[in-house]
Amino acid sequence: MKKHSLLAIVAFLAAFSFMSCKKMGPLSQEYFKVDPPVLEAKGGQVEATISGTFPEKYFKKKATVVVTPVLKYNGQEEKLQSVTFQGEKATGNDKKISYKAGGTYTHRVSFEFKSGMEQSELYLQFEVKQGSKTMALPEVKIADGINCTYLLAKGEGLEPAFASDAFQRTIESQQEADIKFLINQANIRPTELKKDELIALTDELKKAAAEQGNTVKGIEIAGYASPEGSVKINTGLAERREKAAVDYINKQMSKLHTQAQIDSRYTAEDWDGFQKLVSQSSIQDKELILSVLSQFSDPDQRETEIRKLSAAFKVLATDILPQLRQSKVKVSYEISGKTDEQLIAAALSTPDSLNVEELLFTATLVADMSQKASIYEAAAKKFPNDWRTVNNLGAMKFIQGDKAEAEKLFSKAIDMKSSAKETNFNWGLIQMDKGELKIAEQFLGKAAGMGAKLDAALGVIYLHKGDYGAANKAFAAEKTNNAAIAKLVIKDVAGATAILKEVKKPNALTAYLKAIVAARTSDKEGVLSNLKEAAKNASLKKRAGVDIEFAKYKSDAAFADIIK
Repeated sequence: MKKHSLLAIVAFLAAFSFMSCKKMGPLSQEYFKVDPPVLEAKGGQVEATISGTFPEKYFKKKATVVVTPVLKYNGQEEKLQSVTFQGEKATGNDKKISYKAGGTYTHRVSFEFKSGMEQSELYLQFEVKQGSKTMALPEVKIADGINCTYLLAKGEGLEPAFASDAFQRTIESQQEADIKFLINQANIRPTELKKDELIALTDELKKAAAEQGNTVKGIEIAGYASPEGSVKINTGLAERREKAAVDYINKQMSKLHTQAQIDSRYTAEDWDGFQKLVSQSSIQDKELILSVLSQFSDPDQRETEIRKLSAAFKVLATDILPQLRQSKVKVSYEISGKTDEQLIAAALSTPDSLNVEELLFTATLVADMSQKASIYEAAAKKFPNDWRTVNNLGAMKFIQGDKAEAEKLFSKAIDMKSSAKETNFNWGLIQMDKGELKIAEQFLGKAAGMGAKLDAALGVIYLHKGDYGAANKAFAAEKTNNAAIAKLVIKDVAGATAILKEVKKPNALTAYLKAIVAARTSDKEGVLSNLKEAAKNASLKKRAGVDIEFAKYKSDAAFADIIK
């Protein structure tokens, strides 16, 4: 009898205990909210705030409840940081929940976004402890996820940087020659006429006369006398030397049947030239001579004082003064280069006939991509040590889709010129294309001055970092897929729509983004028609099947037919 009574008591206590726990039964979804209601990835992280409510007369006074958010995806589970609550009479330091009034709580969760989480669900799991008993309540689904539209932003469509040329079609140049005279003479000696510099000067006059691309713009002639002797004698001497040089140049132009404006003058005593030559010399009394020049302004007084330095004056008479007995002739002329047509013809047929600046410039004149590539290849072959030819050939390979060859060339170019903004920008594009966004950002940071091109590249970086404000600022002037993505991630559907209408070269991604816009505006036909176009790209077709943007169309037969 006693044995049966004991068993009855044990059974009663067990039943009581079970009933006590059972009172804390399943919680429905209505007691929980998530912000955002559809989970979103941002900068590689997913953050959300869970708001929960324990209803009145639900939470047992001695119970402890551990609430654990769990993300389920692709056959996997990821448990997030849990939070613990306790009843009014339970021991511990966790948040207390009143049995009579119930209670609310907020719980922030954060976790790393991983591939496969695009199609996932967020659940809450509950573990109830009361005394020695532990039981699990039915889990509650509280959110779907994860929206990762920002990952659609790619380096695709970004244009590499071409190094500029220094081509000048018209080059201004000068040719100078000095005609030296004997002391107190103004006749031009035959030996002077044979000097290389005077021959080169007359050659320029011949080229201009023969219309070989050179045009003489003007001729300057100046006659000089050295500062020994009287000012009166030196004045006449300098004037005659000026005239001798003018007569010679006029005679040469008369032979060539050409003309040019001559501006002539003379300087009676070339004290400036004297001071310059003395300063550059190693004469023993140089400083004393220069001191005399600074103390006396009268020419005769200067000469008298310098002659007192007899030893120094002998050196001046042999080394300095003869250099000042001269006429200086300067021809200013323009060299006119080839026309655009001539440059293109030469670049495509005889590229070796052009210099590096001409080749780089000519490549910018042609629209045909194969011809452009041919010119850059010729430039890189002929001038392999010029970083610009290597960089620009790499840029062409990048545009043509040969990313492997572009990477090799960009690597070589940045080794040759690591300080150039173009090489840093292009190496940043290569890193972005490989998914190395942190490295890409480092190199793009060294490409200041690239303008809108750099903004467009940095905008992609900002999107992946989760800095949507900076991304939209960077894309302010852009009408591209990436600019539309920047609008979509901030829920600016109207802004994205306007941009997508103006994309210059719409592609499968453009259609995919239009489908997202249609989904957000409940335009089923727009979703289906645009996805049909986007599905021509296999990766986008696959993505559409798991993209939370199209969640409400998953059961639609037409949608399923597109993505199958």
